[in-house]
Amino acid sequence: MLHYRRISLKGSNVIMAWFLFLLIVVAYSSVEGKASKETRRAALNDVKAELTLEEAWGAALRNNNSWLASQADERSAEEANTQAKLSFLPSAQGQISSQRGRAENISTGENIAGDTITERKTGKSTNTRMGITVSQNLFNGFASVNRMKAMSSNERAAHHKLKFEEQKLFIRVLDAYTSIWVGRQKVTALKKKEENLKKTADSKNSGMEAGIGTPAEVAQANANHQKAIYERIEAETELFTAESEFKKLTGLKTDGSIELPNTEFQLPESLDKLISRAMAFNHSIMAAKLEEQTEYHNLNAAKGALSPSCDLELGVSRSLTKERYNNSINNYSATLQMNVPIFTNSPSSGNAYSAIAIANQKALKAKFIAEDTIQEIVKECIVQWNKYIAALAMIRASRSAVKSAELSAQSNFEENAIGTKSNTEIWVEENQLLDAKINLANSRKQRILSAVTIFVLAGNSDLRSLFRKK
Repeated sequence: MLHYRRISLKGSNVIMAWFLFLLIVVAYSSVEGKASKETRRAALNDVKAELTLEEAWGAALRNNNSWLASQADERSAEEANTQAKLSFLPSAQGQISSQRGRAENISTGENIAGDTITERKTGKSTNTRMGITVSQNLFNGFASVNRMKAMSSNERAAHHKLKFEEQKLFIRVLDAYTSIWVGRQKVTALKKKEENLKKTADSKNSGMEAGIGTPAEVAQANANHQKAIYERIEAETELFTAESEFKKLTGLKTDGSIELPNTEFQLPESLDKLISRAMAFNHSIMAAKLEEQTEYHNLNAAKGALSPSCDLELGVSRSLTKERYNNSINNYSATLQMNVPIFTNSPSSGNAYSAIAIANQKALKAKFIAEDTIQEIVKECIVQWNKYIAALAMIRASRSAVKSAELSAQSNFEENAIGTKSNTEIWVEENQLLDAKINLANSRKQRILSAVTIFVLAGNSDLRSLFRKK
């Protein structure tokens, strides 16, 4: 028995050891699996190091509530238009009713013996009625026709509003995206410029201690250095603002690299052609004009309430009465009803004359809004066209300045190597090169923004084909 216990104890120890070993293996596998997942996720992030404009645009469409609300408005307008079209179809209603009754008949008489006799008779009956009624409006002063036209115009206006919101969102995303690209270049350049001006200020201070230079030169060098610090902080703030706006629009981080996209579309040849095309195809103008048409159709529909209306009603029914004997009756009816309004005032529709006056004012309001929209779009066309032309000129000037500064910097390095140029002069020339690069980056951003805005003002809808990767 003792020997058996010793063997059993050894067996339990072996089982416990195997159990602990399995726990260690499972825990190690879990930790290794998590580590491998993190490694794979990090590898994917490394592969996805560049954030493209297409990705930002797709994320913005999923993340923007204004665009989603416009999409819901378009779908609602489509259903309202479908409902208006269905108003021309006849309406059919089915009725069925059943009634069960009990009748008691009491009769009094005398028998042969002269005694009074009371006789009671009880009868039960079931009356069932089934019928179908079809109604069709034949004429109502063209109110239904105008309501259908109003809903059709409203549906088209909602579509153009959706496109307008989509284009407005795209320009905001593009502005934030290009602002990040410019901001990073600007911050990098201004940091280098701040470093050069600090070296210049230190050199002037050392020269002043050695008896070379004047206090005015030292003060100016220190002032330039402090100004460079201010410009660098301001550029970092602008970059932070652009990154925050981009995160709000798209929900994406801006840790990856950003490349300025190239425009791949053709713009109108002149300002007059741009304005002409905008008047015909601009989504904002089209939406305003269609809303104006909607209100005028609603006005005509309200006027239809003062016109006579004609309705046709067809009905068929069958009545079945079950008593001792079954009786059935079939009824057929056709009713043509003409209504002539004399004074209409109901809780639901109100007074017809007041409804017409309200619809008339809404039509005038829509007309004024359409005229203001046209004026705003024309003004925007002129502004963006001038910005685009100015950006092209600034790009040419900035590229020439960059090329000149690069050639000058190369010459200064060669002269510095032989001792004919000082380090301070080299830093000054390098700062001029940095300023020229900043101006070039800003003008390139402005050219793209103005070009895309012109593309949108001209009424183009295909936004995904605007850019391609460098």
